[in-house]
Amino acid sequence: MWRGKLFFYPIGNTSAVCLTQDLCPSEKADLLLLGCGDPRHILYTVHTNSDDLQKSRKLDITCCDIEGAVIARNVILFTLLADEGAAQRLPQLWNIFFHFYLDKVSLDLLESQCRKLVELSGDLDSWNNSPYGHFLRMCTADTLTELRRLWQLYIKTTSFSPSQAKAFESAFAADVEAGRVKSRDVMTASRSAGPLSIYSFKMAAAHYNIYWKTGISSAVPKRPSDVKHANPTLAYSMAGEKFAAHYGTDPLACFHLAEGMAPTIGSSSLNSVVNVCKMQFSTWCTSVSKKLRSQSPSSPSLLIIRCFVGDALSLCQALRYFFITKSTSTPFPVAPWKHAFITLDPDAYGATQSPAPTTFNVIDTSNLLDHLGVLNIFTVTVPILQRTPSATLYTEGLSGGSDPAGTLLHILCADIATLGLLLGLIPASFISQFTTRSNLHDIMMRMFQQDAPQNHERIAWKLIGGAEKLVTDLDCPIDMAPQQLAGVLFNIYLNMFSHENVVRKMAMARQAGASGQPFQLSGIVHYHRRSFAELLGVVKRRVITEWETVMNMIHSKIQNDRTLLMGMNYYQDLCCQLHLLGIFNVHWMSLREVQELHRVEKPVFLRDWKVLPQTVFVVLVVPRDRLRPLLPELDGAGTPVLQCDVRGTATANAFSSIHTVFGTVNVSGKGDAKTVSIEEDATGRHGTSPLVVWFRLPSAALMNERRLMVGLSILSTPATNSLALKLGLYLSIFRADLDDEKFVHILRQHPDAGLDSAEEKYTQINDLLVKTTGACTFVTLDGECQKPLSFTTRVDIVEPEMKASLISGATPSVNRVSMHSIAIGLGDHALQVPFPLPIDVNKFKLRIARKSLYIEVILPLQLALGGTELVDIFPVIPHGGDLALWNMHRVNLDRCVPFDIANKKTLEWMNPHVSLMMSERETSAPQGMMSGSTLLDVKRTLHSTFRCASGISNGKPPLCYGLRNGDKIFVMFYITDLRFDLGSHTIVADAWVMPSSPTAEKLEAFQKASVHMKAGEMNMAMVNDEERKAWMHLLVAATERCRTWEHRTNCEYRAQGVIPLTLEPDESPICSCGAGVGSEAFVKKYPKLRSLAPWVTRAAISPLFALSYLENIRNPEGGPESVKTAGTPTPAPVVHNTSVQVCAACGRGSGSGSLLVCGRCKDVRYCSESCQRKDWKEHKKRCGLASASRISFRPPRKHATRFFPVKFGPRLQQINPGSHFFLASSHSSSSSSDPGPFIITSITTNFFQAVLFEATWVALVRWLFLFSVLMAAGLLFTMVFFIIMFSDLECDYINPIDLCNRLNQFVLPENIAHAFLTVLFLLSGQWIAFLLNLPLVLYNGNKIRNKNHMYDATEIFRTLSGHKKESFMKLGFYLLSFFYYLYRMIVALISESE
Repeated sequence: MWRGKLFFYPIGNTSAVCLTQDLCPSEKADLLLLGCGDPRHILYTVHTNSDDLQKSRKLDITCCDIEGAVIARNVILFTLLADEGAAQRLPQLWNIFFHFYLDKVSLDLLESQCRKLVELSGDLDSWNNSPYGHFLRMCTADTLTELRRLWQLYIKTTSFSPSQAKAFESAFAADVEAGRVKSRDVMTASRSAGPLSIYSFKMAAAHYNIYWKTGISSAVPKRPSDVKHANPTLAYSMAGEKFAAHYGTDPLACFHLAEGMAPTIGSSSLNSVVNVCKMQFSTWCTSVSKKLRSQSPSSPSLLIIRCFVGDALSLCQALRYFFITKSTSTPFPVAPWKHAFITLDPDAYGATQSPAPTTFNVIDTSNLLDHLGVLNIFTVTVPILQRTPSATLYTEGLSGGSDPAGTLLHILCADIATLGLLLGLIPASFISQFTTRSNLHDIMMRMFQQDAPQNHERIAWKLIGGAEKLVTDLDCPIDMAPQQLAGVLFNIYLNMFSHENVVRKMAMARQAGASGQPFQLSGIVHYHRRSFAELLGVVKRRVITEWETVMNMIHSKIQNDRTLLMGMNYYQDLCCQLHLLGIFNVHWMSLREVQELHRVEKPVFLRDWKVLPQTVFVVLVVPRDRLRPLLPELDGAGTPVLQCDVRGTATANAFSSIHTVFGTVNVSGKGDAKTVSIEEDATGRHGTSPLVVWFRLPSAALMNERRLMVGLSILSTPATNSLALKLGLYLSIFRADLDDEKFVHILRQHPDAGLDSAEEKYTQINDLLVKTTGACTFVTLDGECQKPLSFTTRVDIVEPEMKASLISGATPSVNRVSMHSIAIGLGDHALQVPFPLPIDVNKFKLRIARKSLYIEVILPLQLALGGTELVDIFPVIPHGGDLALWNMHRVNLDRCVPFDIANKKTLEWMNPHVSLMMSERETSAPQGMMSGSTLLDVKRTLHSTFRCASGISNGKPPLCYGLRNGDKIFVMFYITDLRFDLGSHTIVADAWVMPSSPTAEKLEAFQKASVHMKAGEMNMAMVNDEERKAWMHLLVAATERCRTWEHRTNCEYRAQGVIPLTLEPDESPICSCGAGVGSEAFVKKYPKLRSLAPWVTRAAISPLFALSYLENIRNPEGGPESVKTAGTPTPAPVVHNTSVQVCAACGRGSGSGSLLVCGRCKDVRYCSESCQRKDWKEHKKRCGLASASRISFRPPRKHATRFFPVKFGPRLQQINPGSHFFLASSHSSSSSSDPGPFIITSITTNFFQAVLFEATWVALVRWLFLFSVLMAAGLLFTMVFFIIMFSDLECDYINPIDLCNRLNQFVLPENIAHAFLTVLFLLSGQWIAFLLNLPLVLYNGNKIRNKNHMYDATEIFRTLSGHKKESFMKLGFYLLSFFYYLYRMIVALISESE
């Protein structure tokens, strides 16, 4: 990807979160932060882990960012916090980290610290032995070198001469002014106000304007006179030596603004909010400083921060490579546009004691999915995610749009459940159907602005099956039929490269236009064929199936696919990547085939090669003078995707997995012994060195034709469409002949060889890791291979008693144990069987093999929203002597800020906030004790509880709350405070629960307390049986999520082996370990209830919010309007290509059944035949565009490479006339016992020219042949006129001079008209008509060239017979052409009317 205009992100644009909120309190935290950005998450995490159980938790944090300046700034902050006197320097730390301009004191502190760091960073050894080396480690030596370079640049600014300093300050100020957004209000920070964001828009915009005007975070729009020095940490980045901070940068976005706004809602001063942010920064930094100061180099560190500057995907692959091979030298580049490869620090990763982690229980990916693609992230992070119930992968999306559900399904390229089964990763909220994190801000923004620029969605992904207590192997494989697995993987392939599907883009544009929704073609492309191959590698390691059969099916589908117009251009690239990753080998890439082809063809540039391998490297050197004139256009096109292509006269193959670097090439040797070394230019694009590009391709691709050219080009997207005027149709930057050794080098090994063997070793070990045996669940998909329908599992009966029962003819019973498991009963014994996803026990089917002693259970999935059987939706899972939560994050209640409820005017935000618990579907559900959904019943009880607790419902909050089932109160709880859960943008009730249990002591204590309770001080909620059971589970999770105590060795959970302990109304579901712990706060709030203190357990009760990525969310104000998202999903949300399946006519979703597919184009869907007939008038204009590109394959003679024009169906006229189609003839797999190479290229086209022409092309073809009929008629009458004139001359009715004068005025017009018609046929791709007319054009052209096309009066009698024969032949030709054109015109008219 070309790096055009780059932005620097020195400060985060979302508020801080606690990274350990999903881990067990006693669990060591191995954290990987990809795209880590500033250290706000680390500071806040350390702060929330600085007391109680988490105080002794070890935090090992690996930070990765491609921007070295981000890491350099972070290291400065952490080292300053580790130094003595950090508390006194906190104001200067704020200035250094957040302000554009510094005072002299802050600048001097920055300079002295940088000088200290430069002195300590000579090499890794000196750094590791420094005062900071025991807690601050560098993953690679290259990272330390880059950081040292930046620190030296910061120091350099302090020693500028007066003229240099003035120029530096002037340029800095100009860049700041140019970066500020002046045309509109920027409210980046408003999201950080969480539940109070509806009051923060004006304040956020005001602070942004002051910040960018003055360069400091302040409420005063004037900068102090002593603050005048440009902050050097903001002057150097990947964008160059200039200020390049992103225009949305705002320090307030990093913090939790609700704390500063809550006391004075509606009248909050900007000054108070800024001061609260500074206070939060100081508090967090103080916690980090205390932890660092308490550590010593000789003792194990509780906080270790590891730094890596480079690409996130490469780091993940390097860590897994080291985990497998134990080699610190890896074959993965540090970053794009870098030639160095990742070499991990041997002292850290090769250590025998406390080595650096290579697998992690928390991986935070920031918003990298917006830049790298979520599937690229999953393929590299899933293998290094620890296999524990608490292990979590976080993704954040900031992409815009009014349809969050459509956005999520678009980026996933598949149904959520299906992708989860393939990768072993699922959103925890998708299973539970709720989240404890609010996104009120983004819902409000979508209300105000339909096409909101951003939609923030943070999702926690966990290992599939992790919510089930019975699962011991979280890496358990699944099984799937080869046909269905091939089908779903092919669907993902189509969705990954949907930007190549012109027909679908046009249909989406039409549908958006009909609905009045804005439609914009995205120019962002995340995936290339290597991405798909790596995804297949992950699936191969997880799914047990006949892999060779699956890959043969996928291979066949890709070959026969016509929906991706440019799909076959990347065919050889895909085959090459599949071969390199050890996934699949096509027959034409076998070593025997390649060497035989080399022996027969032997191109000139391969004549010195003795043995040709299956793949080779091609190095292309692009001269700087060819690139320099294009830089402004490339920079203006955003981030255009670069690719290489190998092109001949009739073939064109594109290769998108390329490597680029600015540098010089040193060549030695020749033939297959040639080697290339690259010396990287440190100045990059700002230097003078050429651009060096290299990629791998199949050796057979070099023998497509005798003369081939290799080039660097740009992938066509909306953003790059304007470049076609300068670069041409193929958007080619540079091109050279393959045999031009000045610019092209063909190598056996990678440039700077030595790493090629490492990659091969990695591929071989990967192949060994594939699971081929073990118990697994068979997954059945729907007919379109898009969403899972049912699970089938085989249970072998081994217990003697159960064997006897089965043989005797007993019928097994099937009962639900949890959402994910069942119990199969035979006699007095039962076997528990887990499943990956929730199942519907009421619809089970059994296959019983009484002789073979096994039972097959078939169960459909139960992912439909709602339902009354999902009572265990708050799982608490035993894990390593502790308890893990599945879908409720942990909170440190003592760190959560309480808010005052005395002033009801300051609580107007409460109702909109808690109303987000209800989706539009849930809002329309019937009222009453039983709504038909247990989760909805729990939500309604919580909604009522929060309204009462805040006093907005009945004025004064009640003293206690009770839940009653029938005539029994099964739990009572007391809320001491309502607090902000700032990290999750929500609120939490600090509650003390007392479940019912028949003990005399508890009854006596309650009788003492009840004396002090007045009438009306108890709020009682009636619940049904199913809701009571759900509350039993919820109470366990609520007490566990805020636990500050340890479970005793005789804990009831351990003793009874069940969680919750009971579902009965008169017994306690929670253990007694936490009863009375920390109840001083309870007694302080309710002194009259002191007698209850030993029996209450602290709990954190939060709202359970609906999922905006699954269904419509009701208006936060409770009005009739709703925020448009996706419709209520079917059991599993369905995605076809990259959007939810809907009827093209009425927009209705698929519901319970599948939509009908247009039998012609196979792309548009309808819910009924009536809808299809209704939409046909519009659809017929585009129907068939996909099928119009069908290609007929012809096998060549053995070992020959011949080329044939592409044969199309009768709708050829619908293809873009600017497109070029070539087909290299090929052998089919069964055409010969010794087939030649399968070499094929399909379509090379300017993508968006095709989009432009498609809508009108059918009509143009019709008019073309109508024009041809008229033109042929005119030419026909011209020849009749010529013949009549020649007859008159023979009869002496006209003299020769008059004859020649009359005829000569028609000769050139006739030739030109015919040639013009022939050119039209050529441009429109009407090959038959073109070839039919070409001989006559050549004949006429030859006569004109020889200047004998005119009639000579002196020679006319001698040549008259020849002229007459020529005229008769032309007359016959024009007559046949007339009827042919008439026929084609009629066919076009009939085709269009159909």
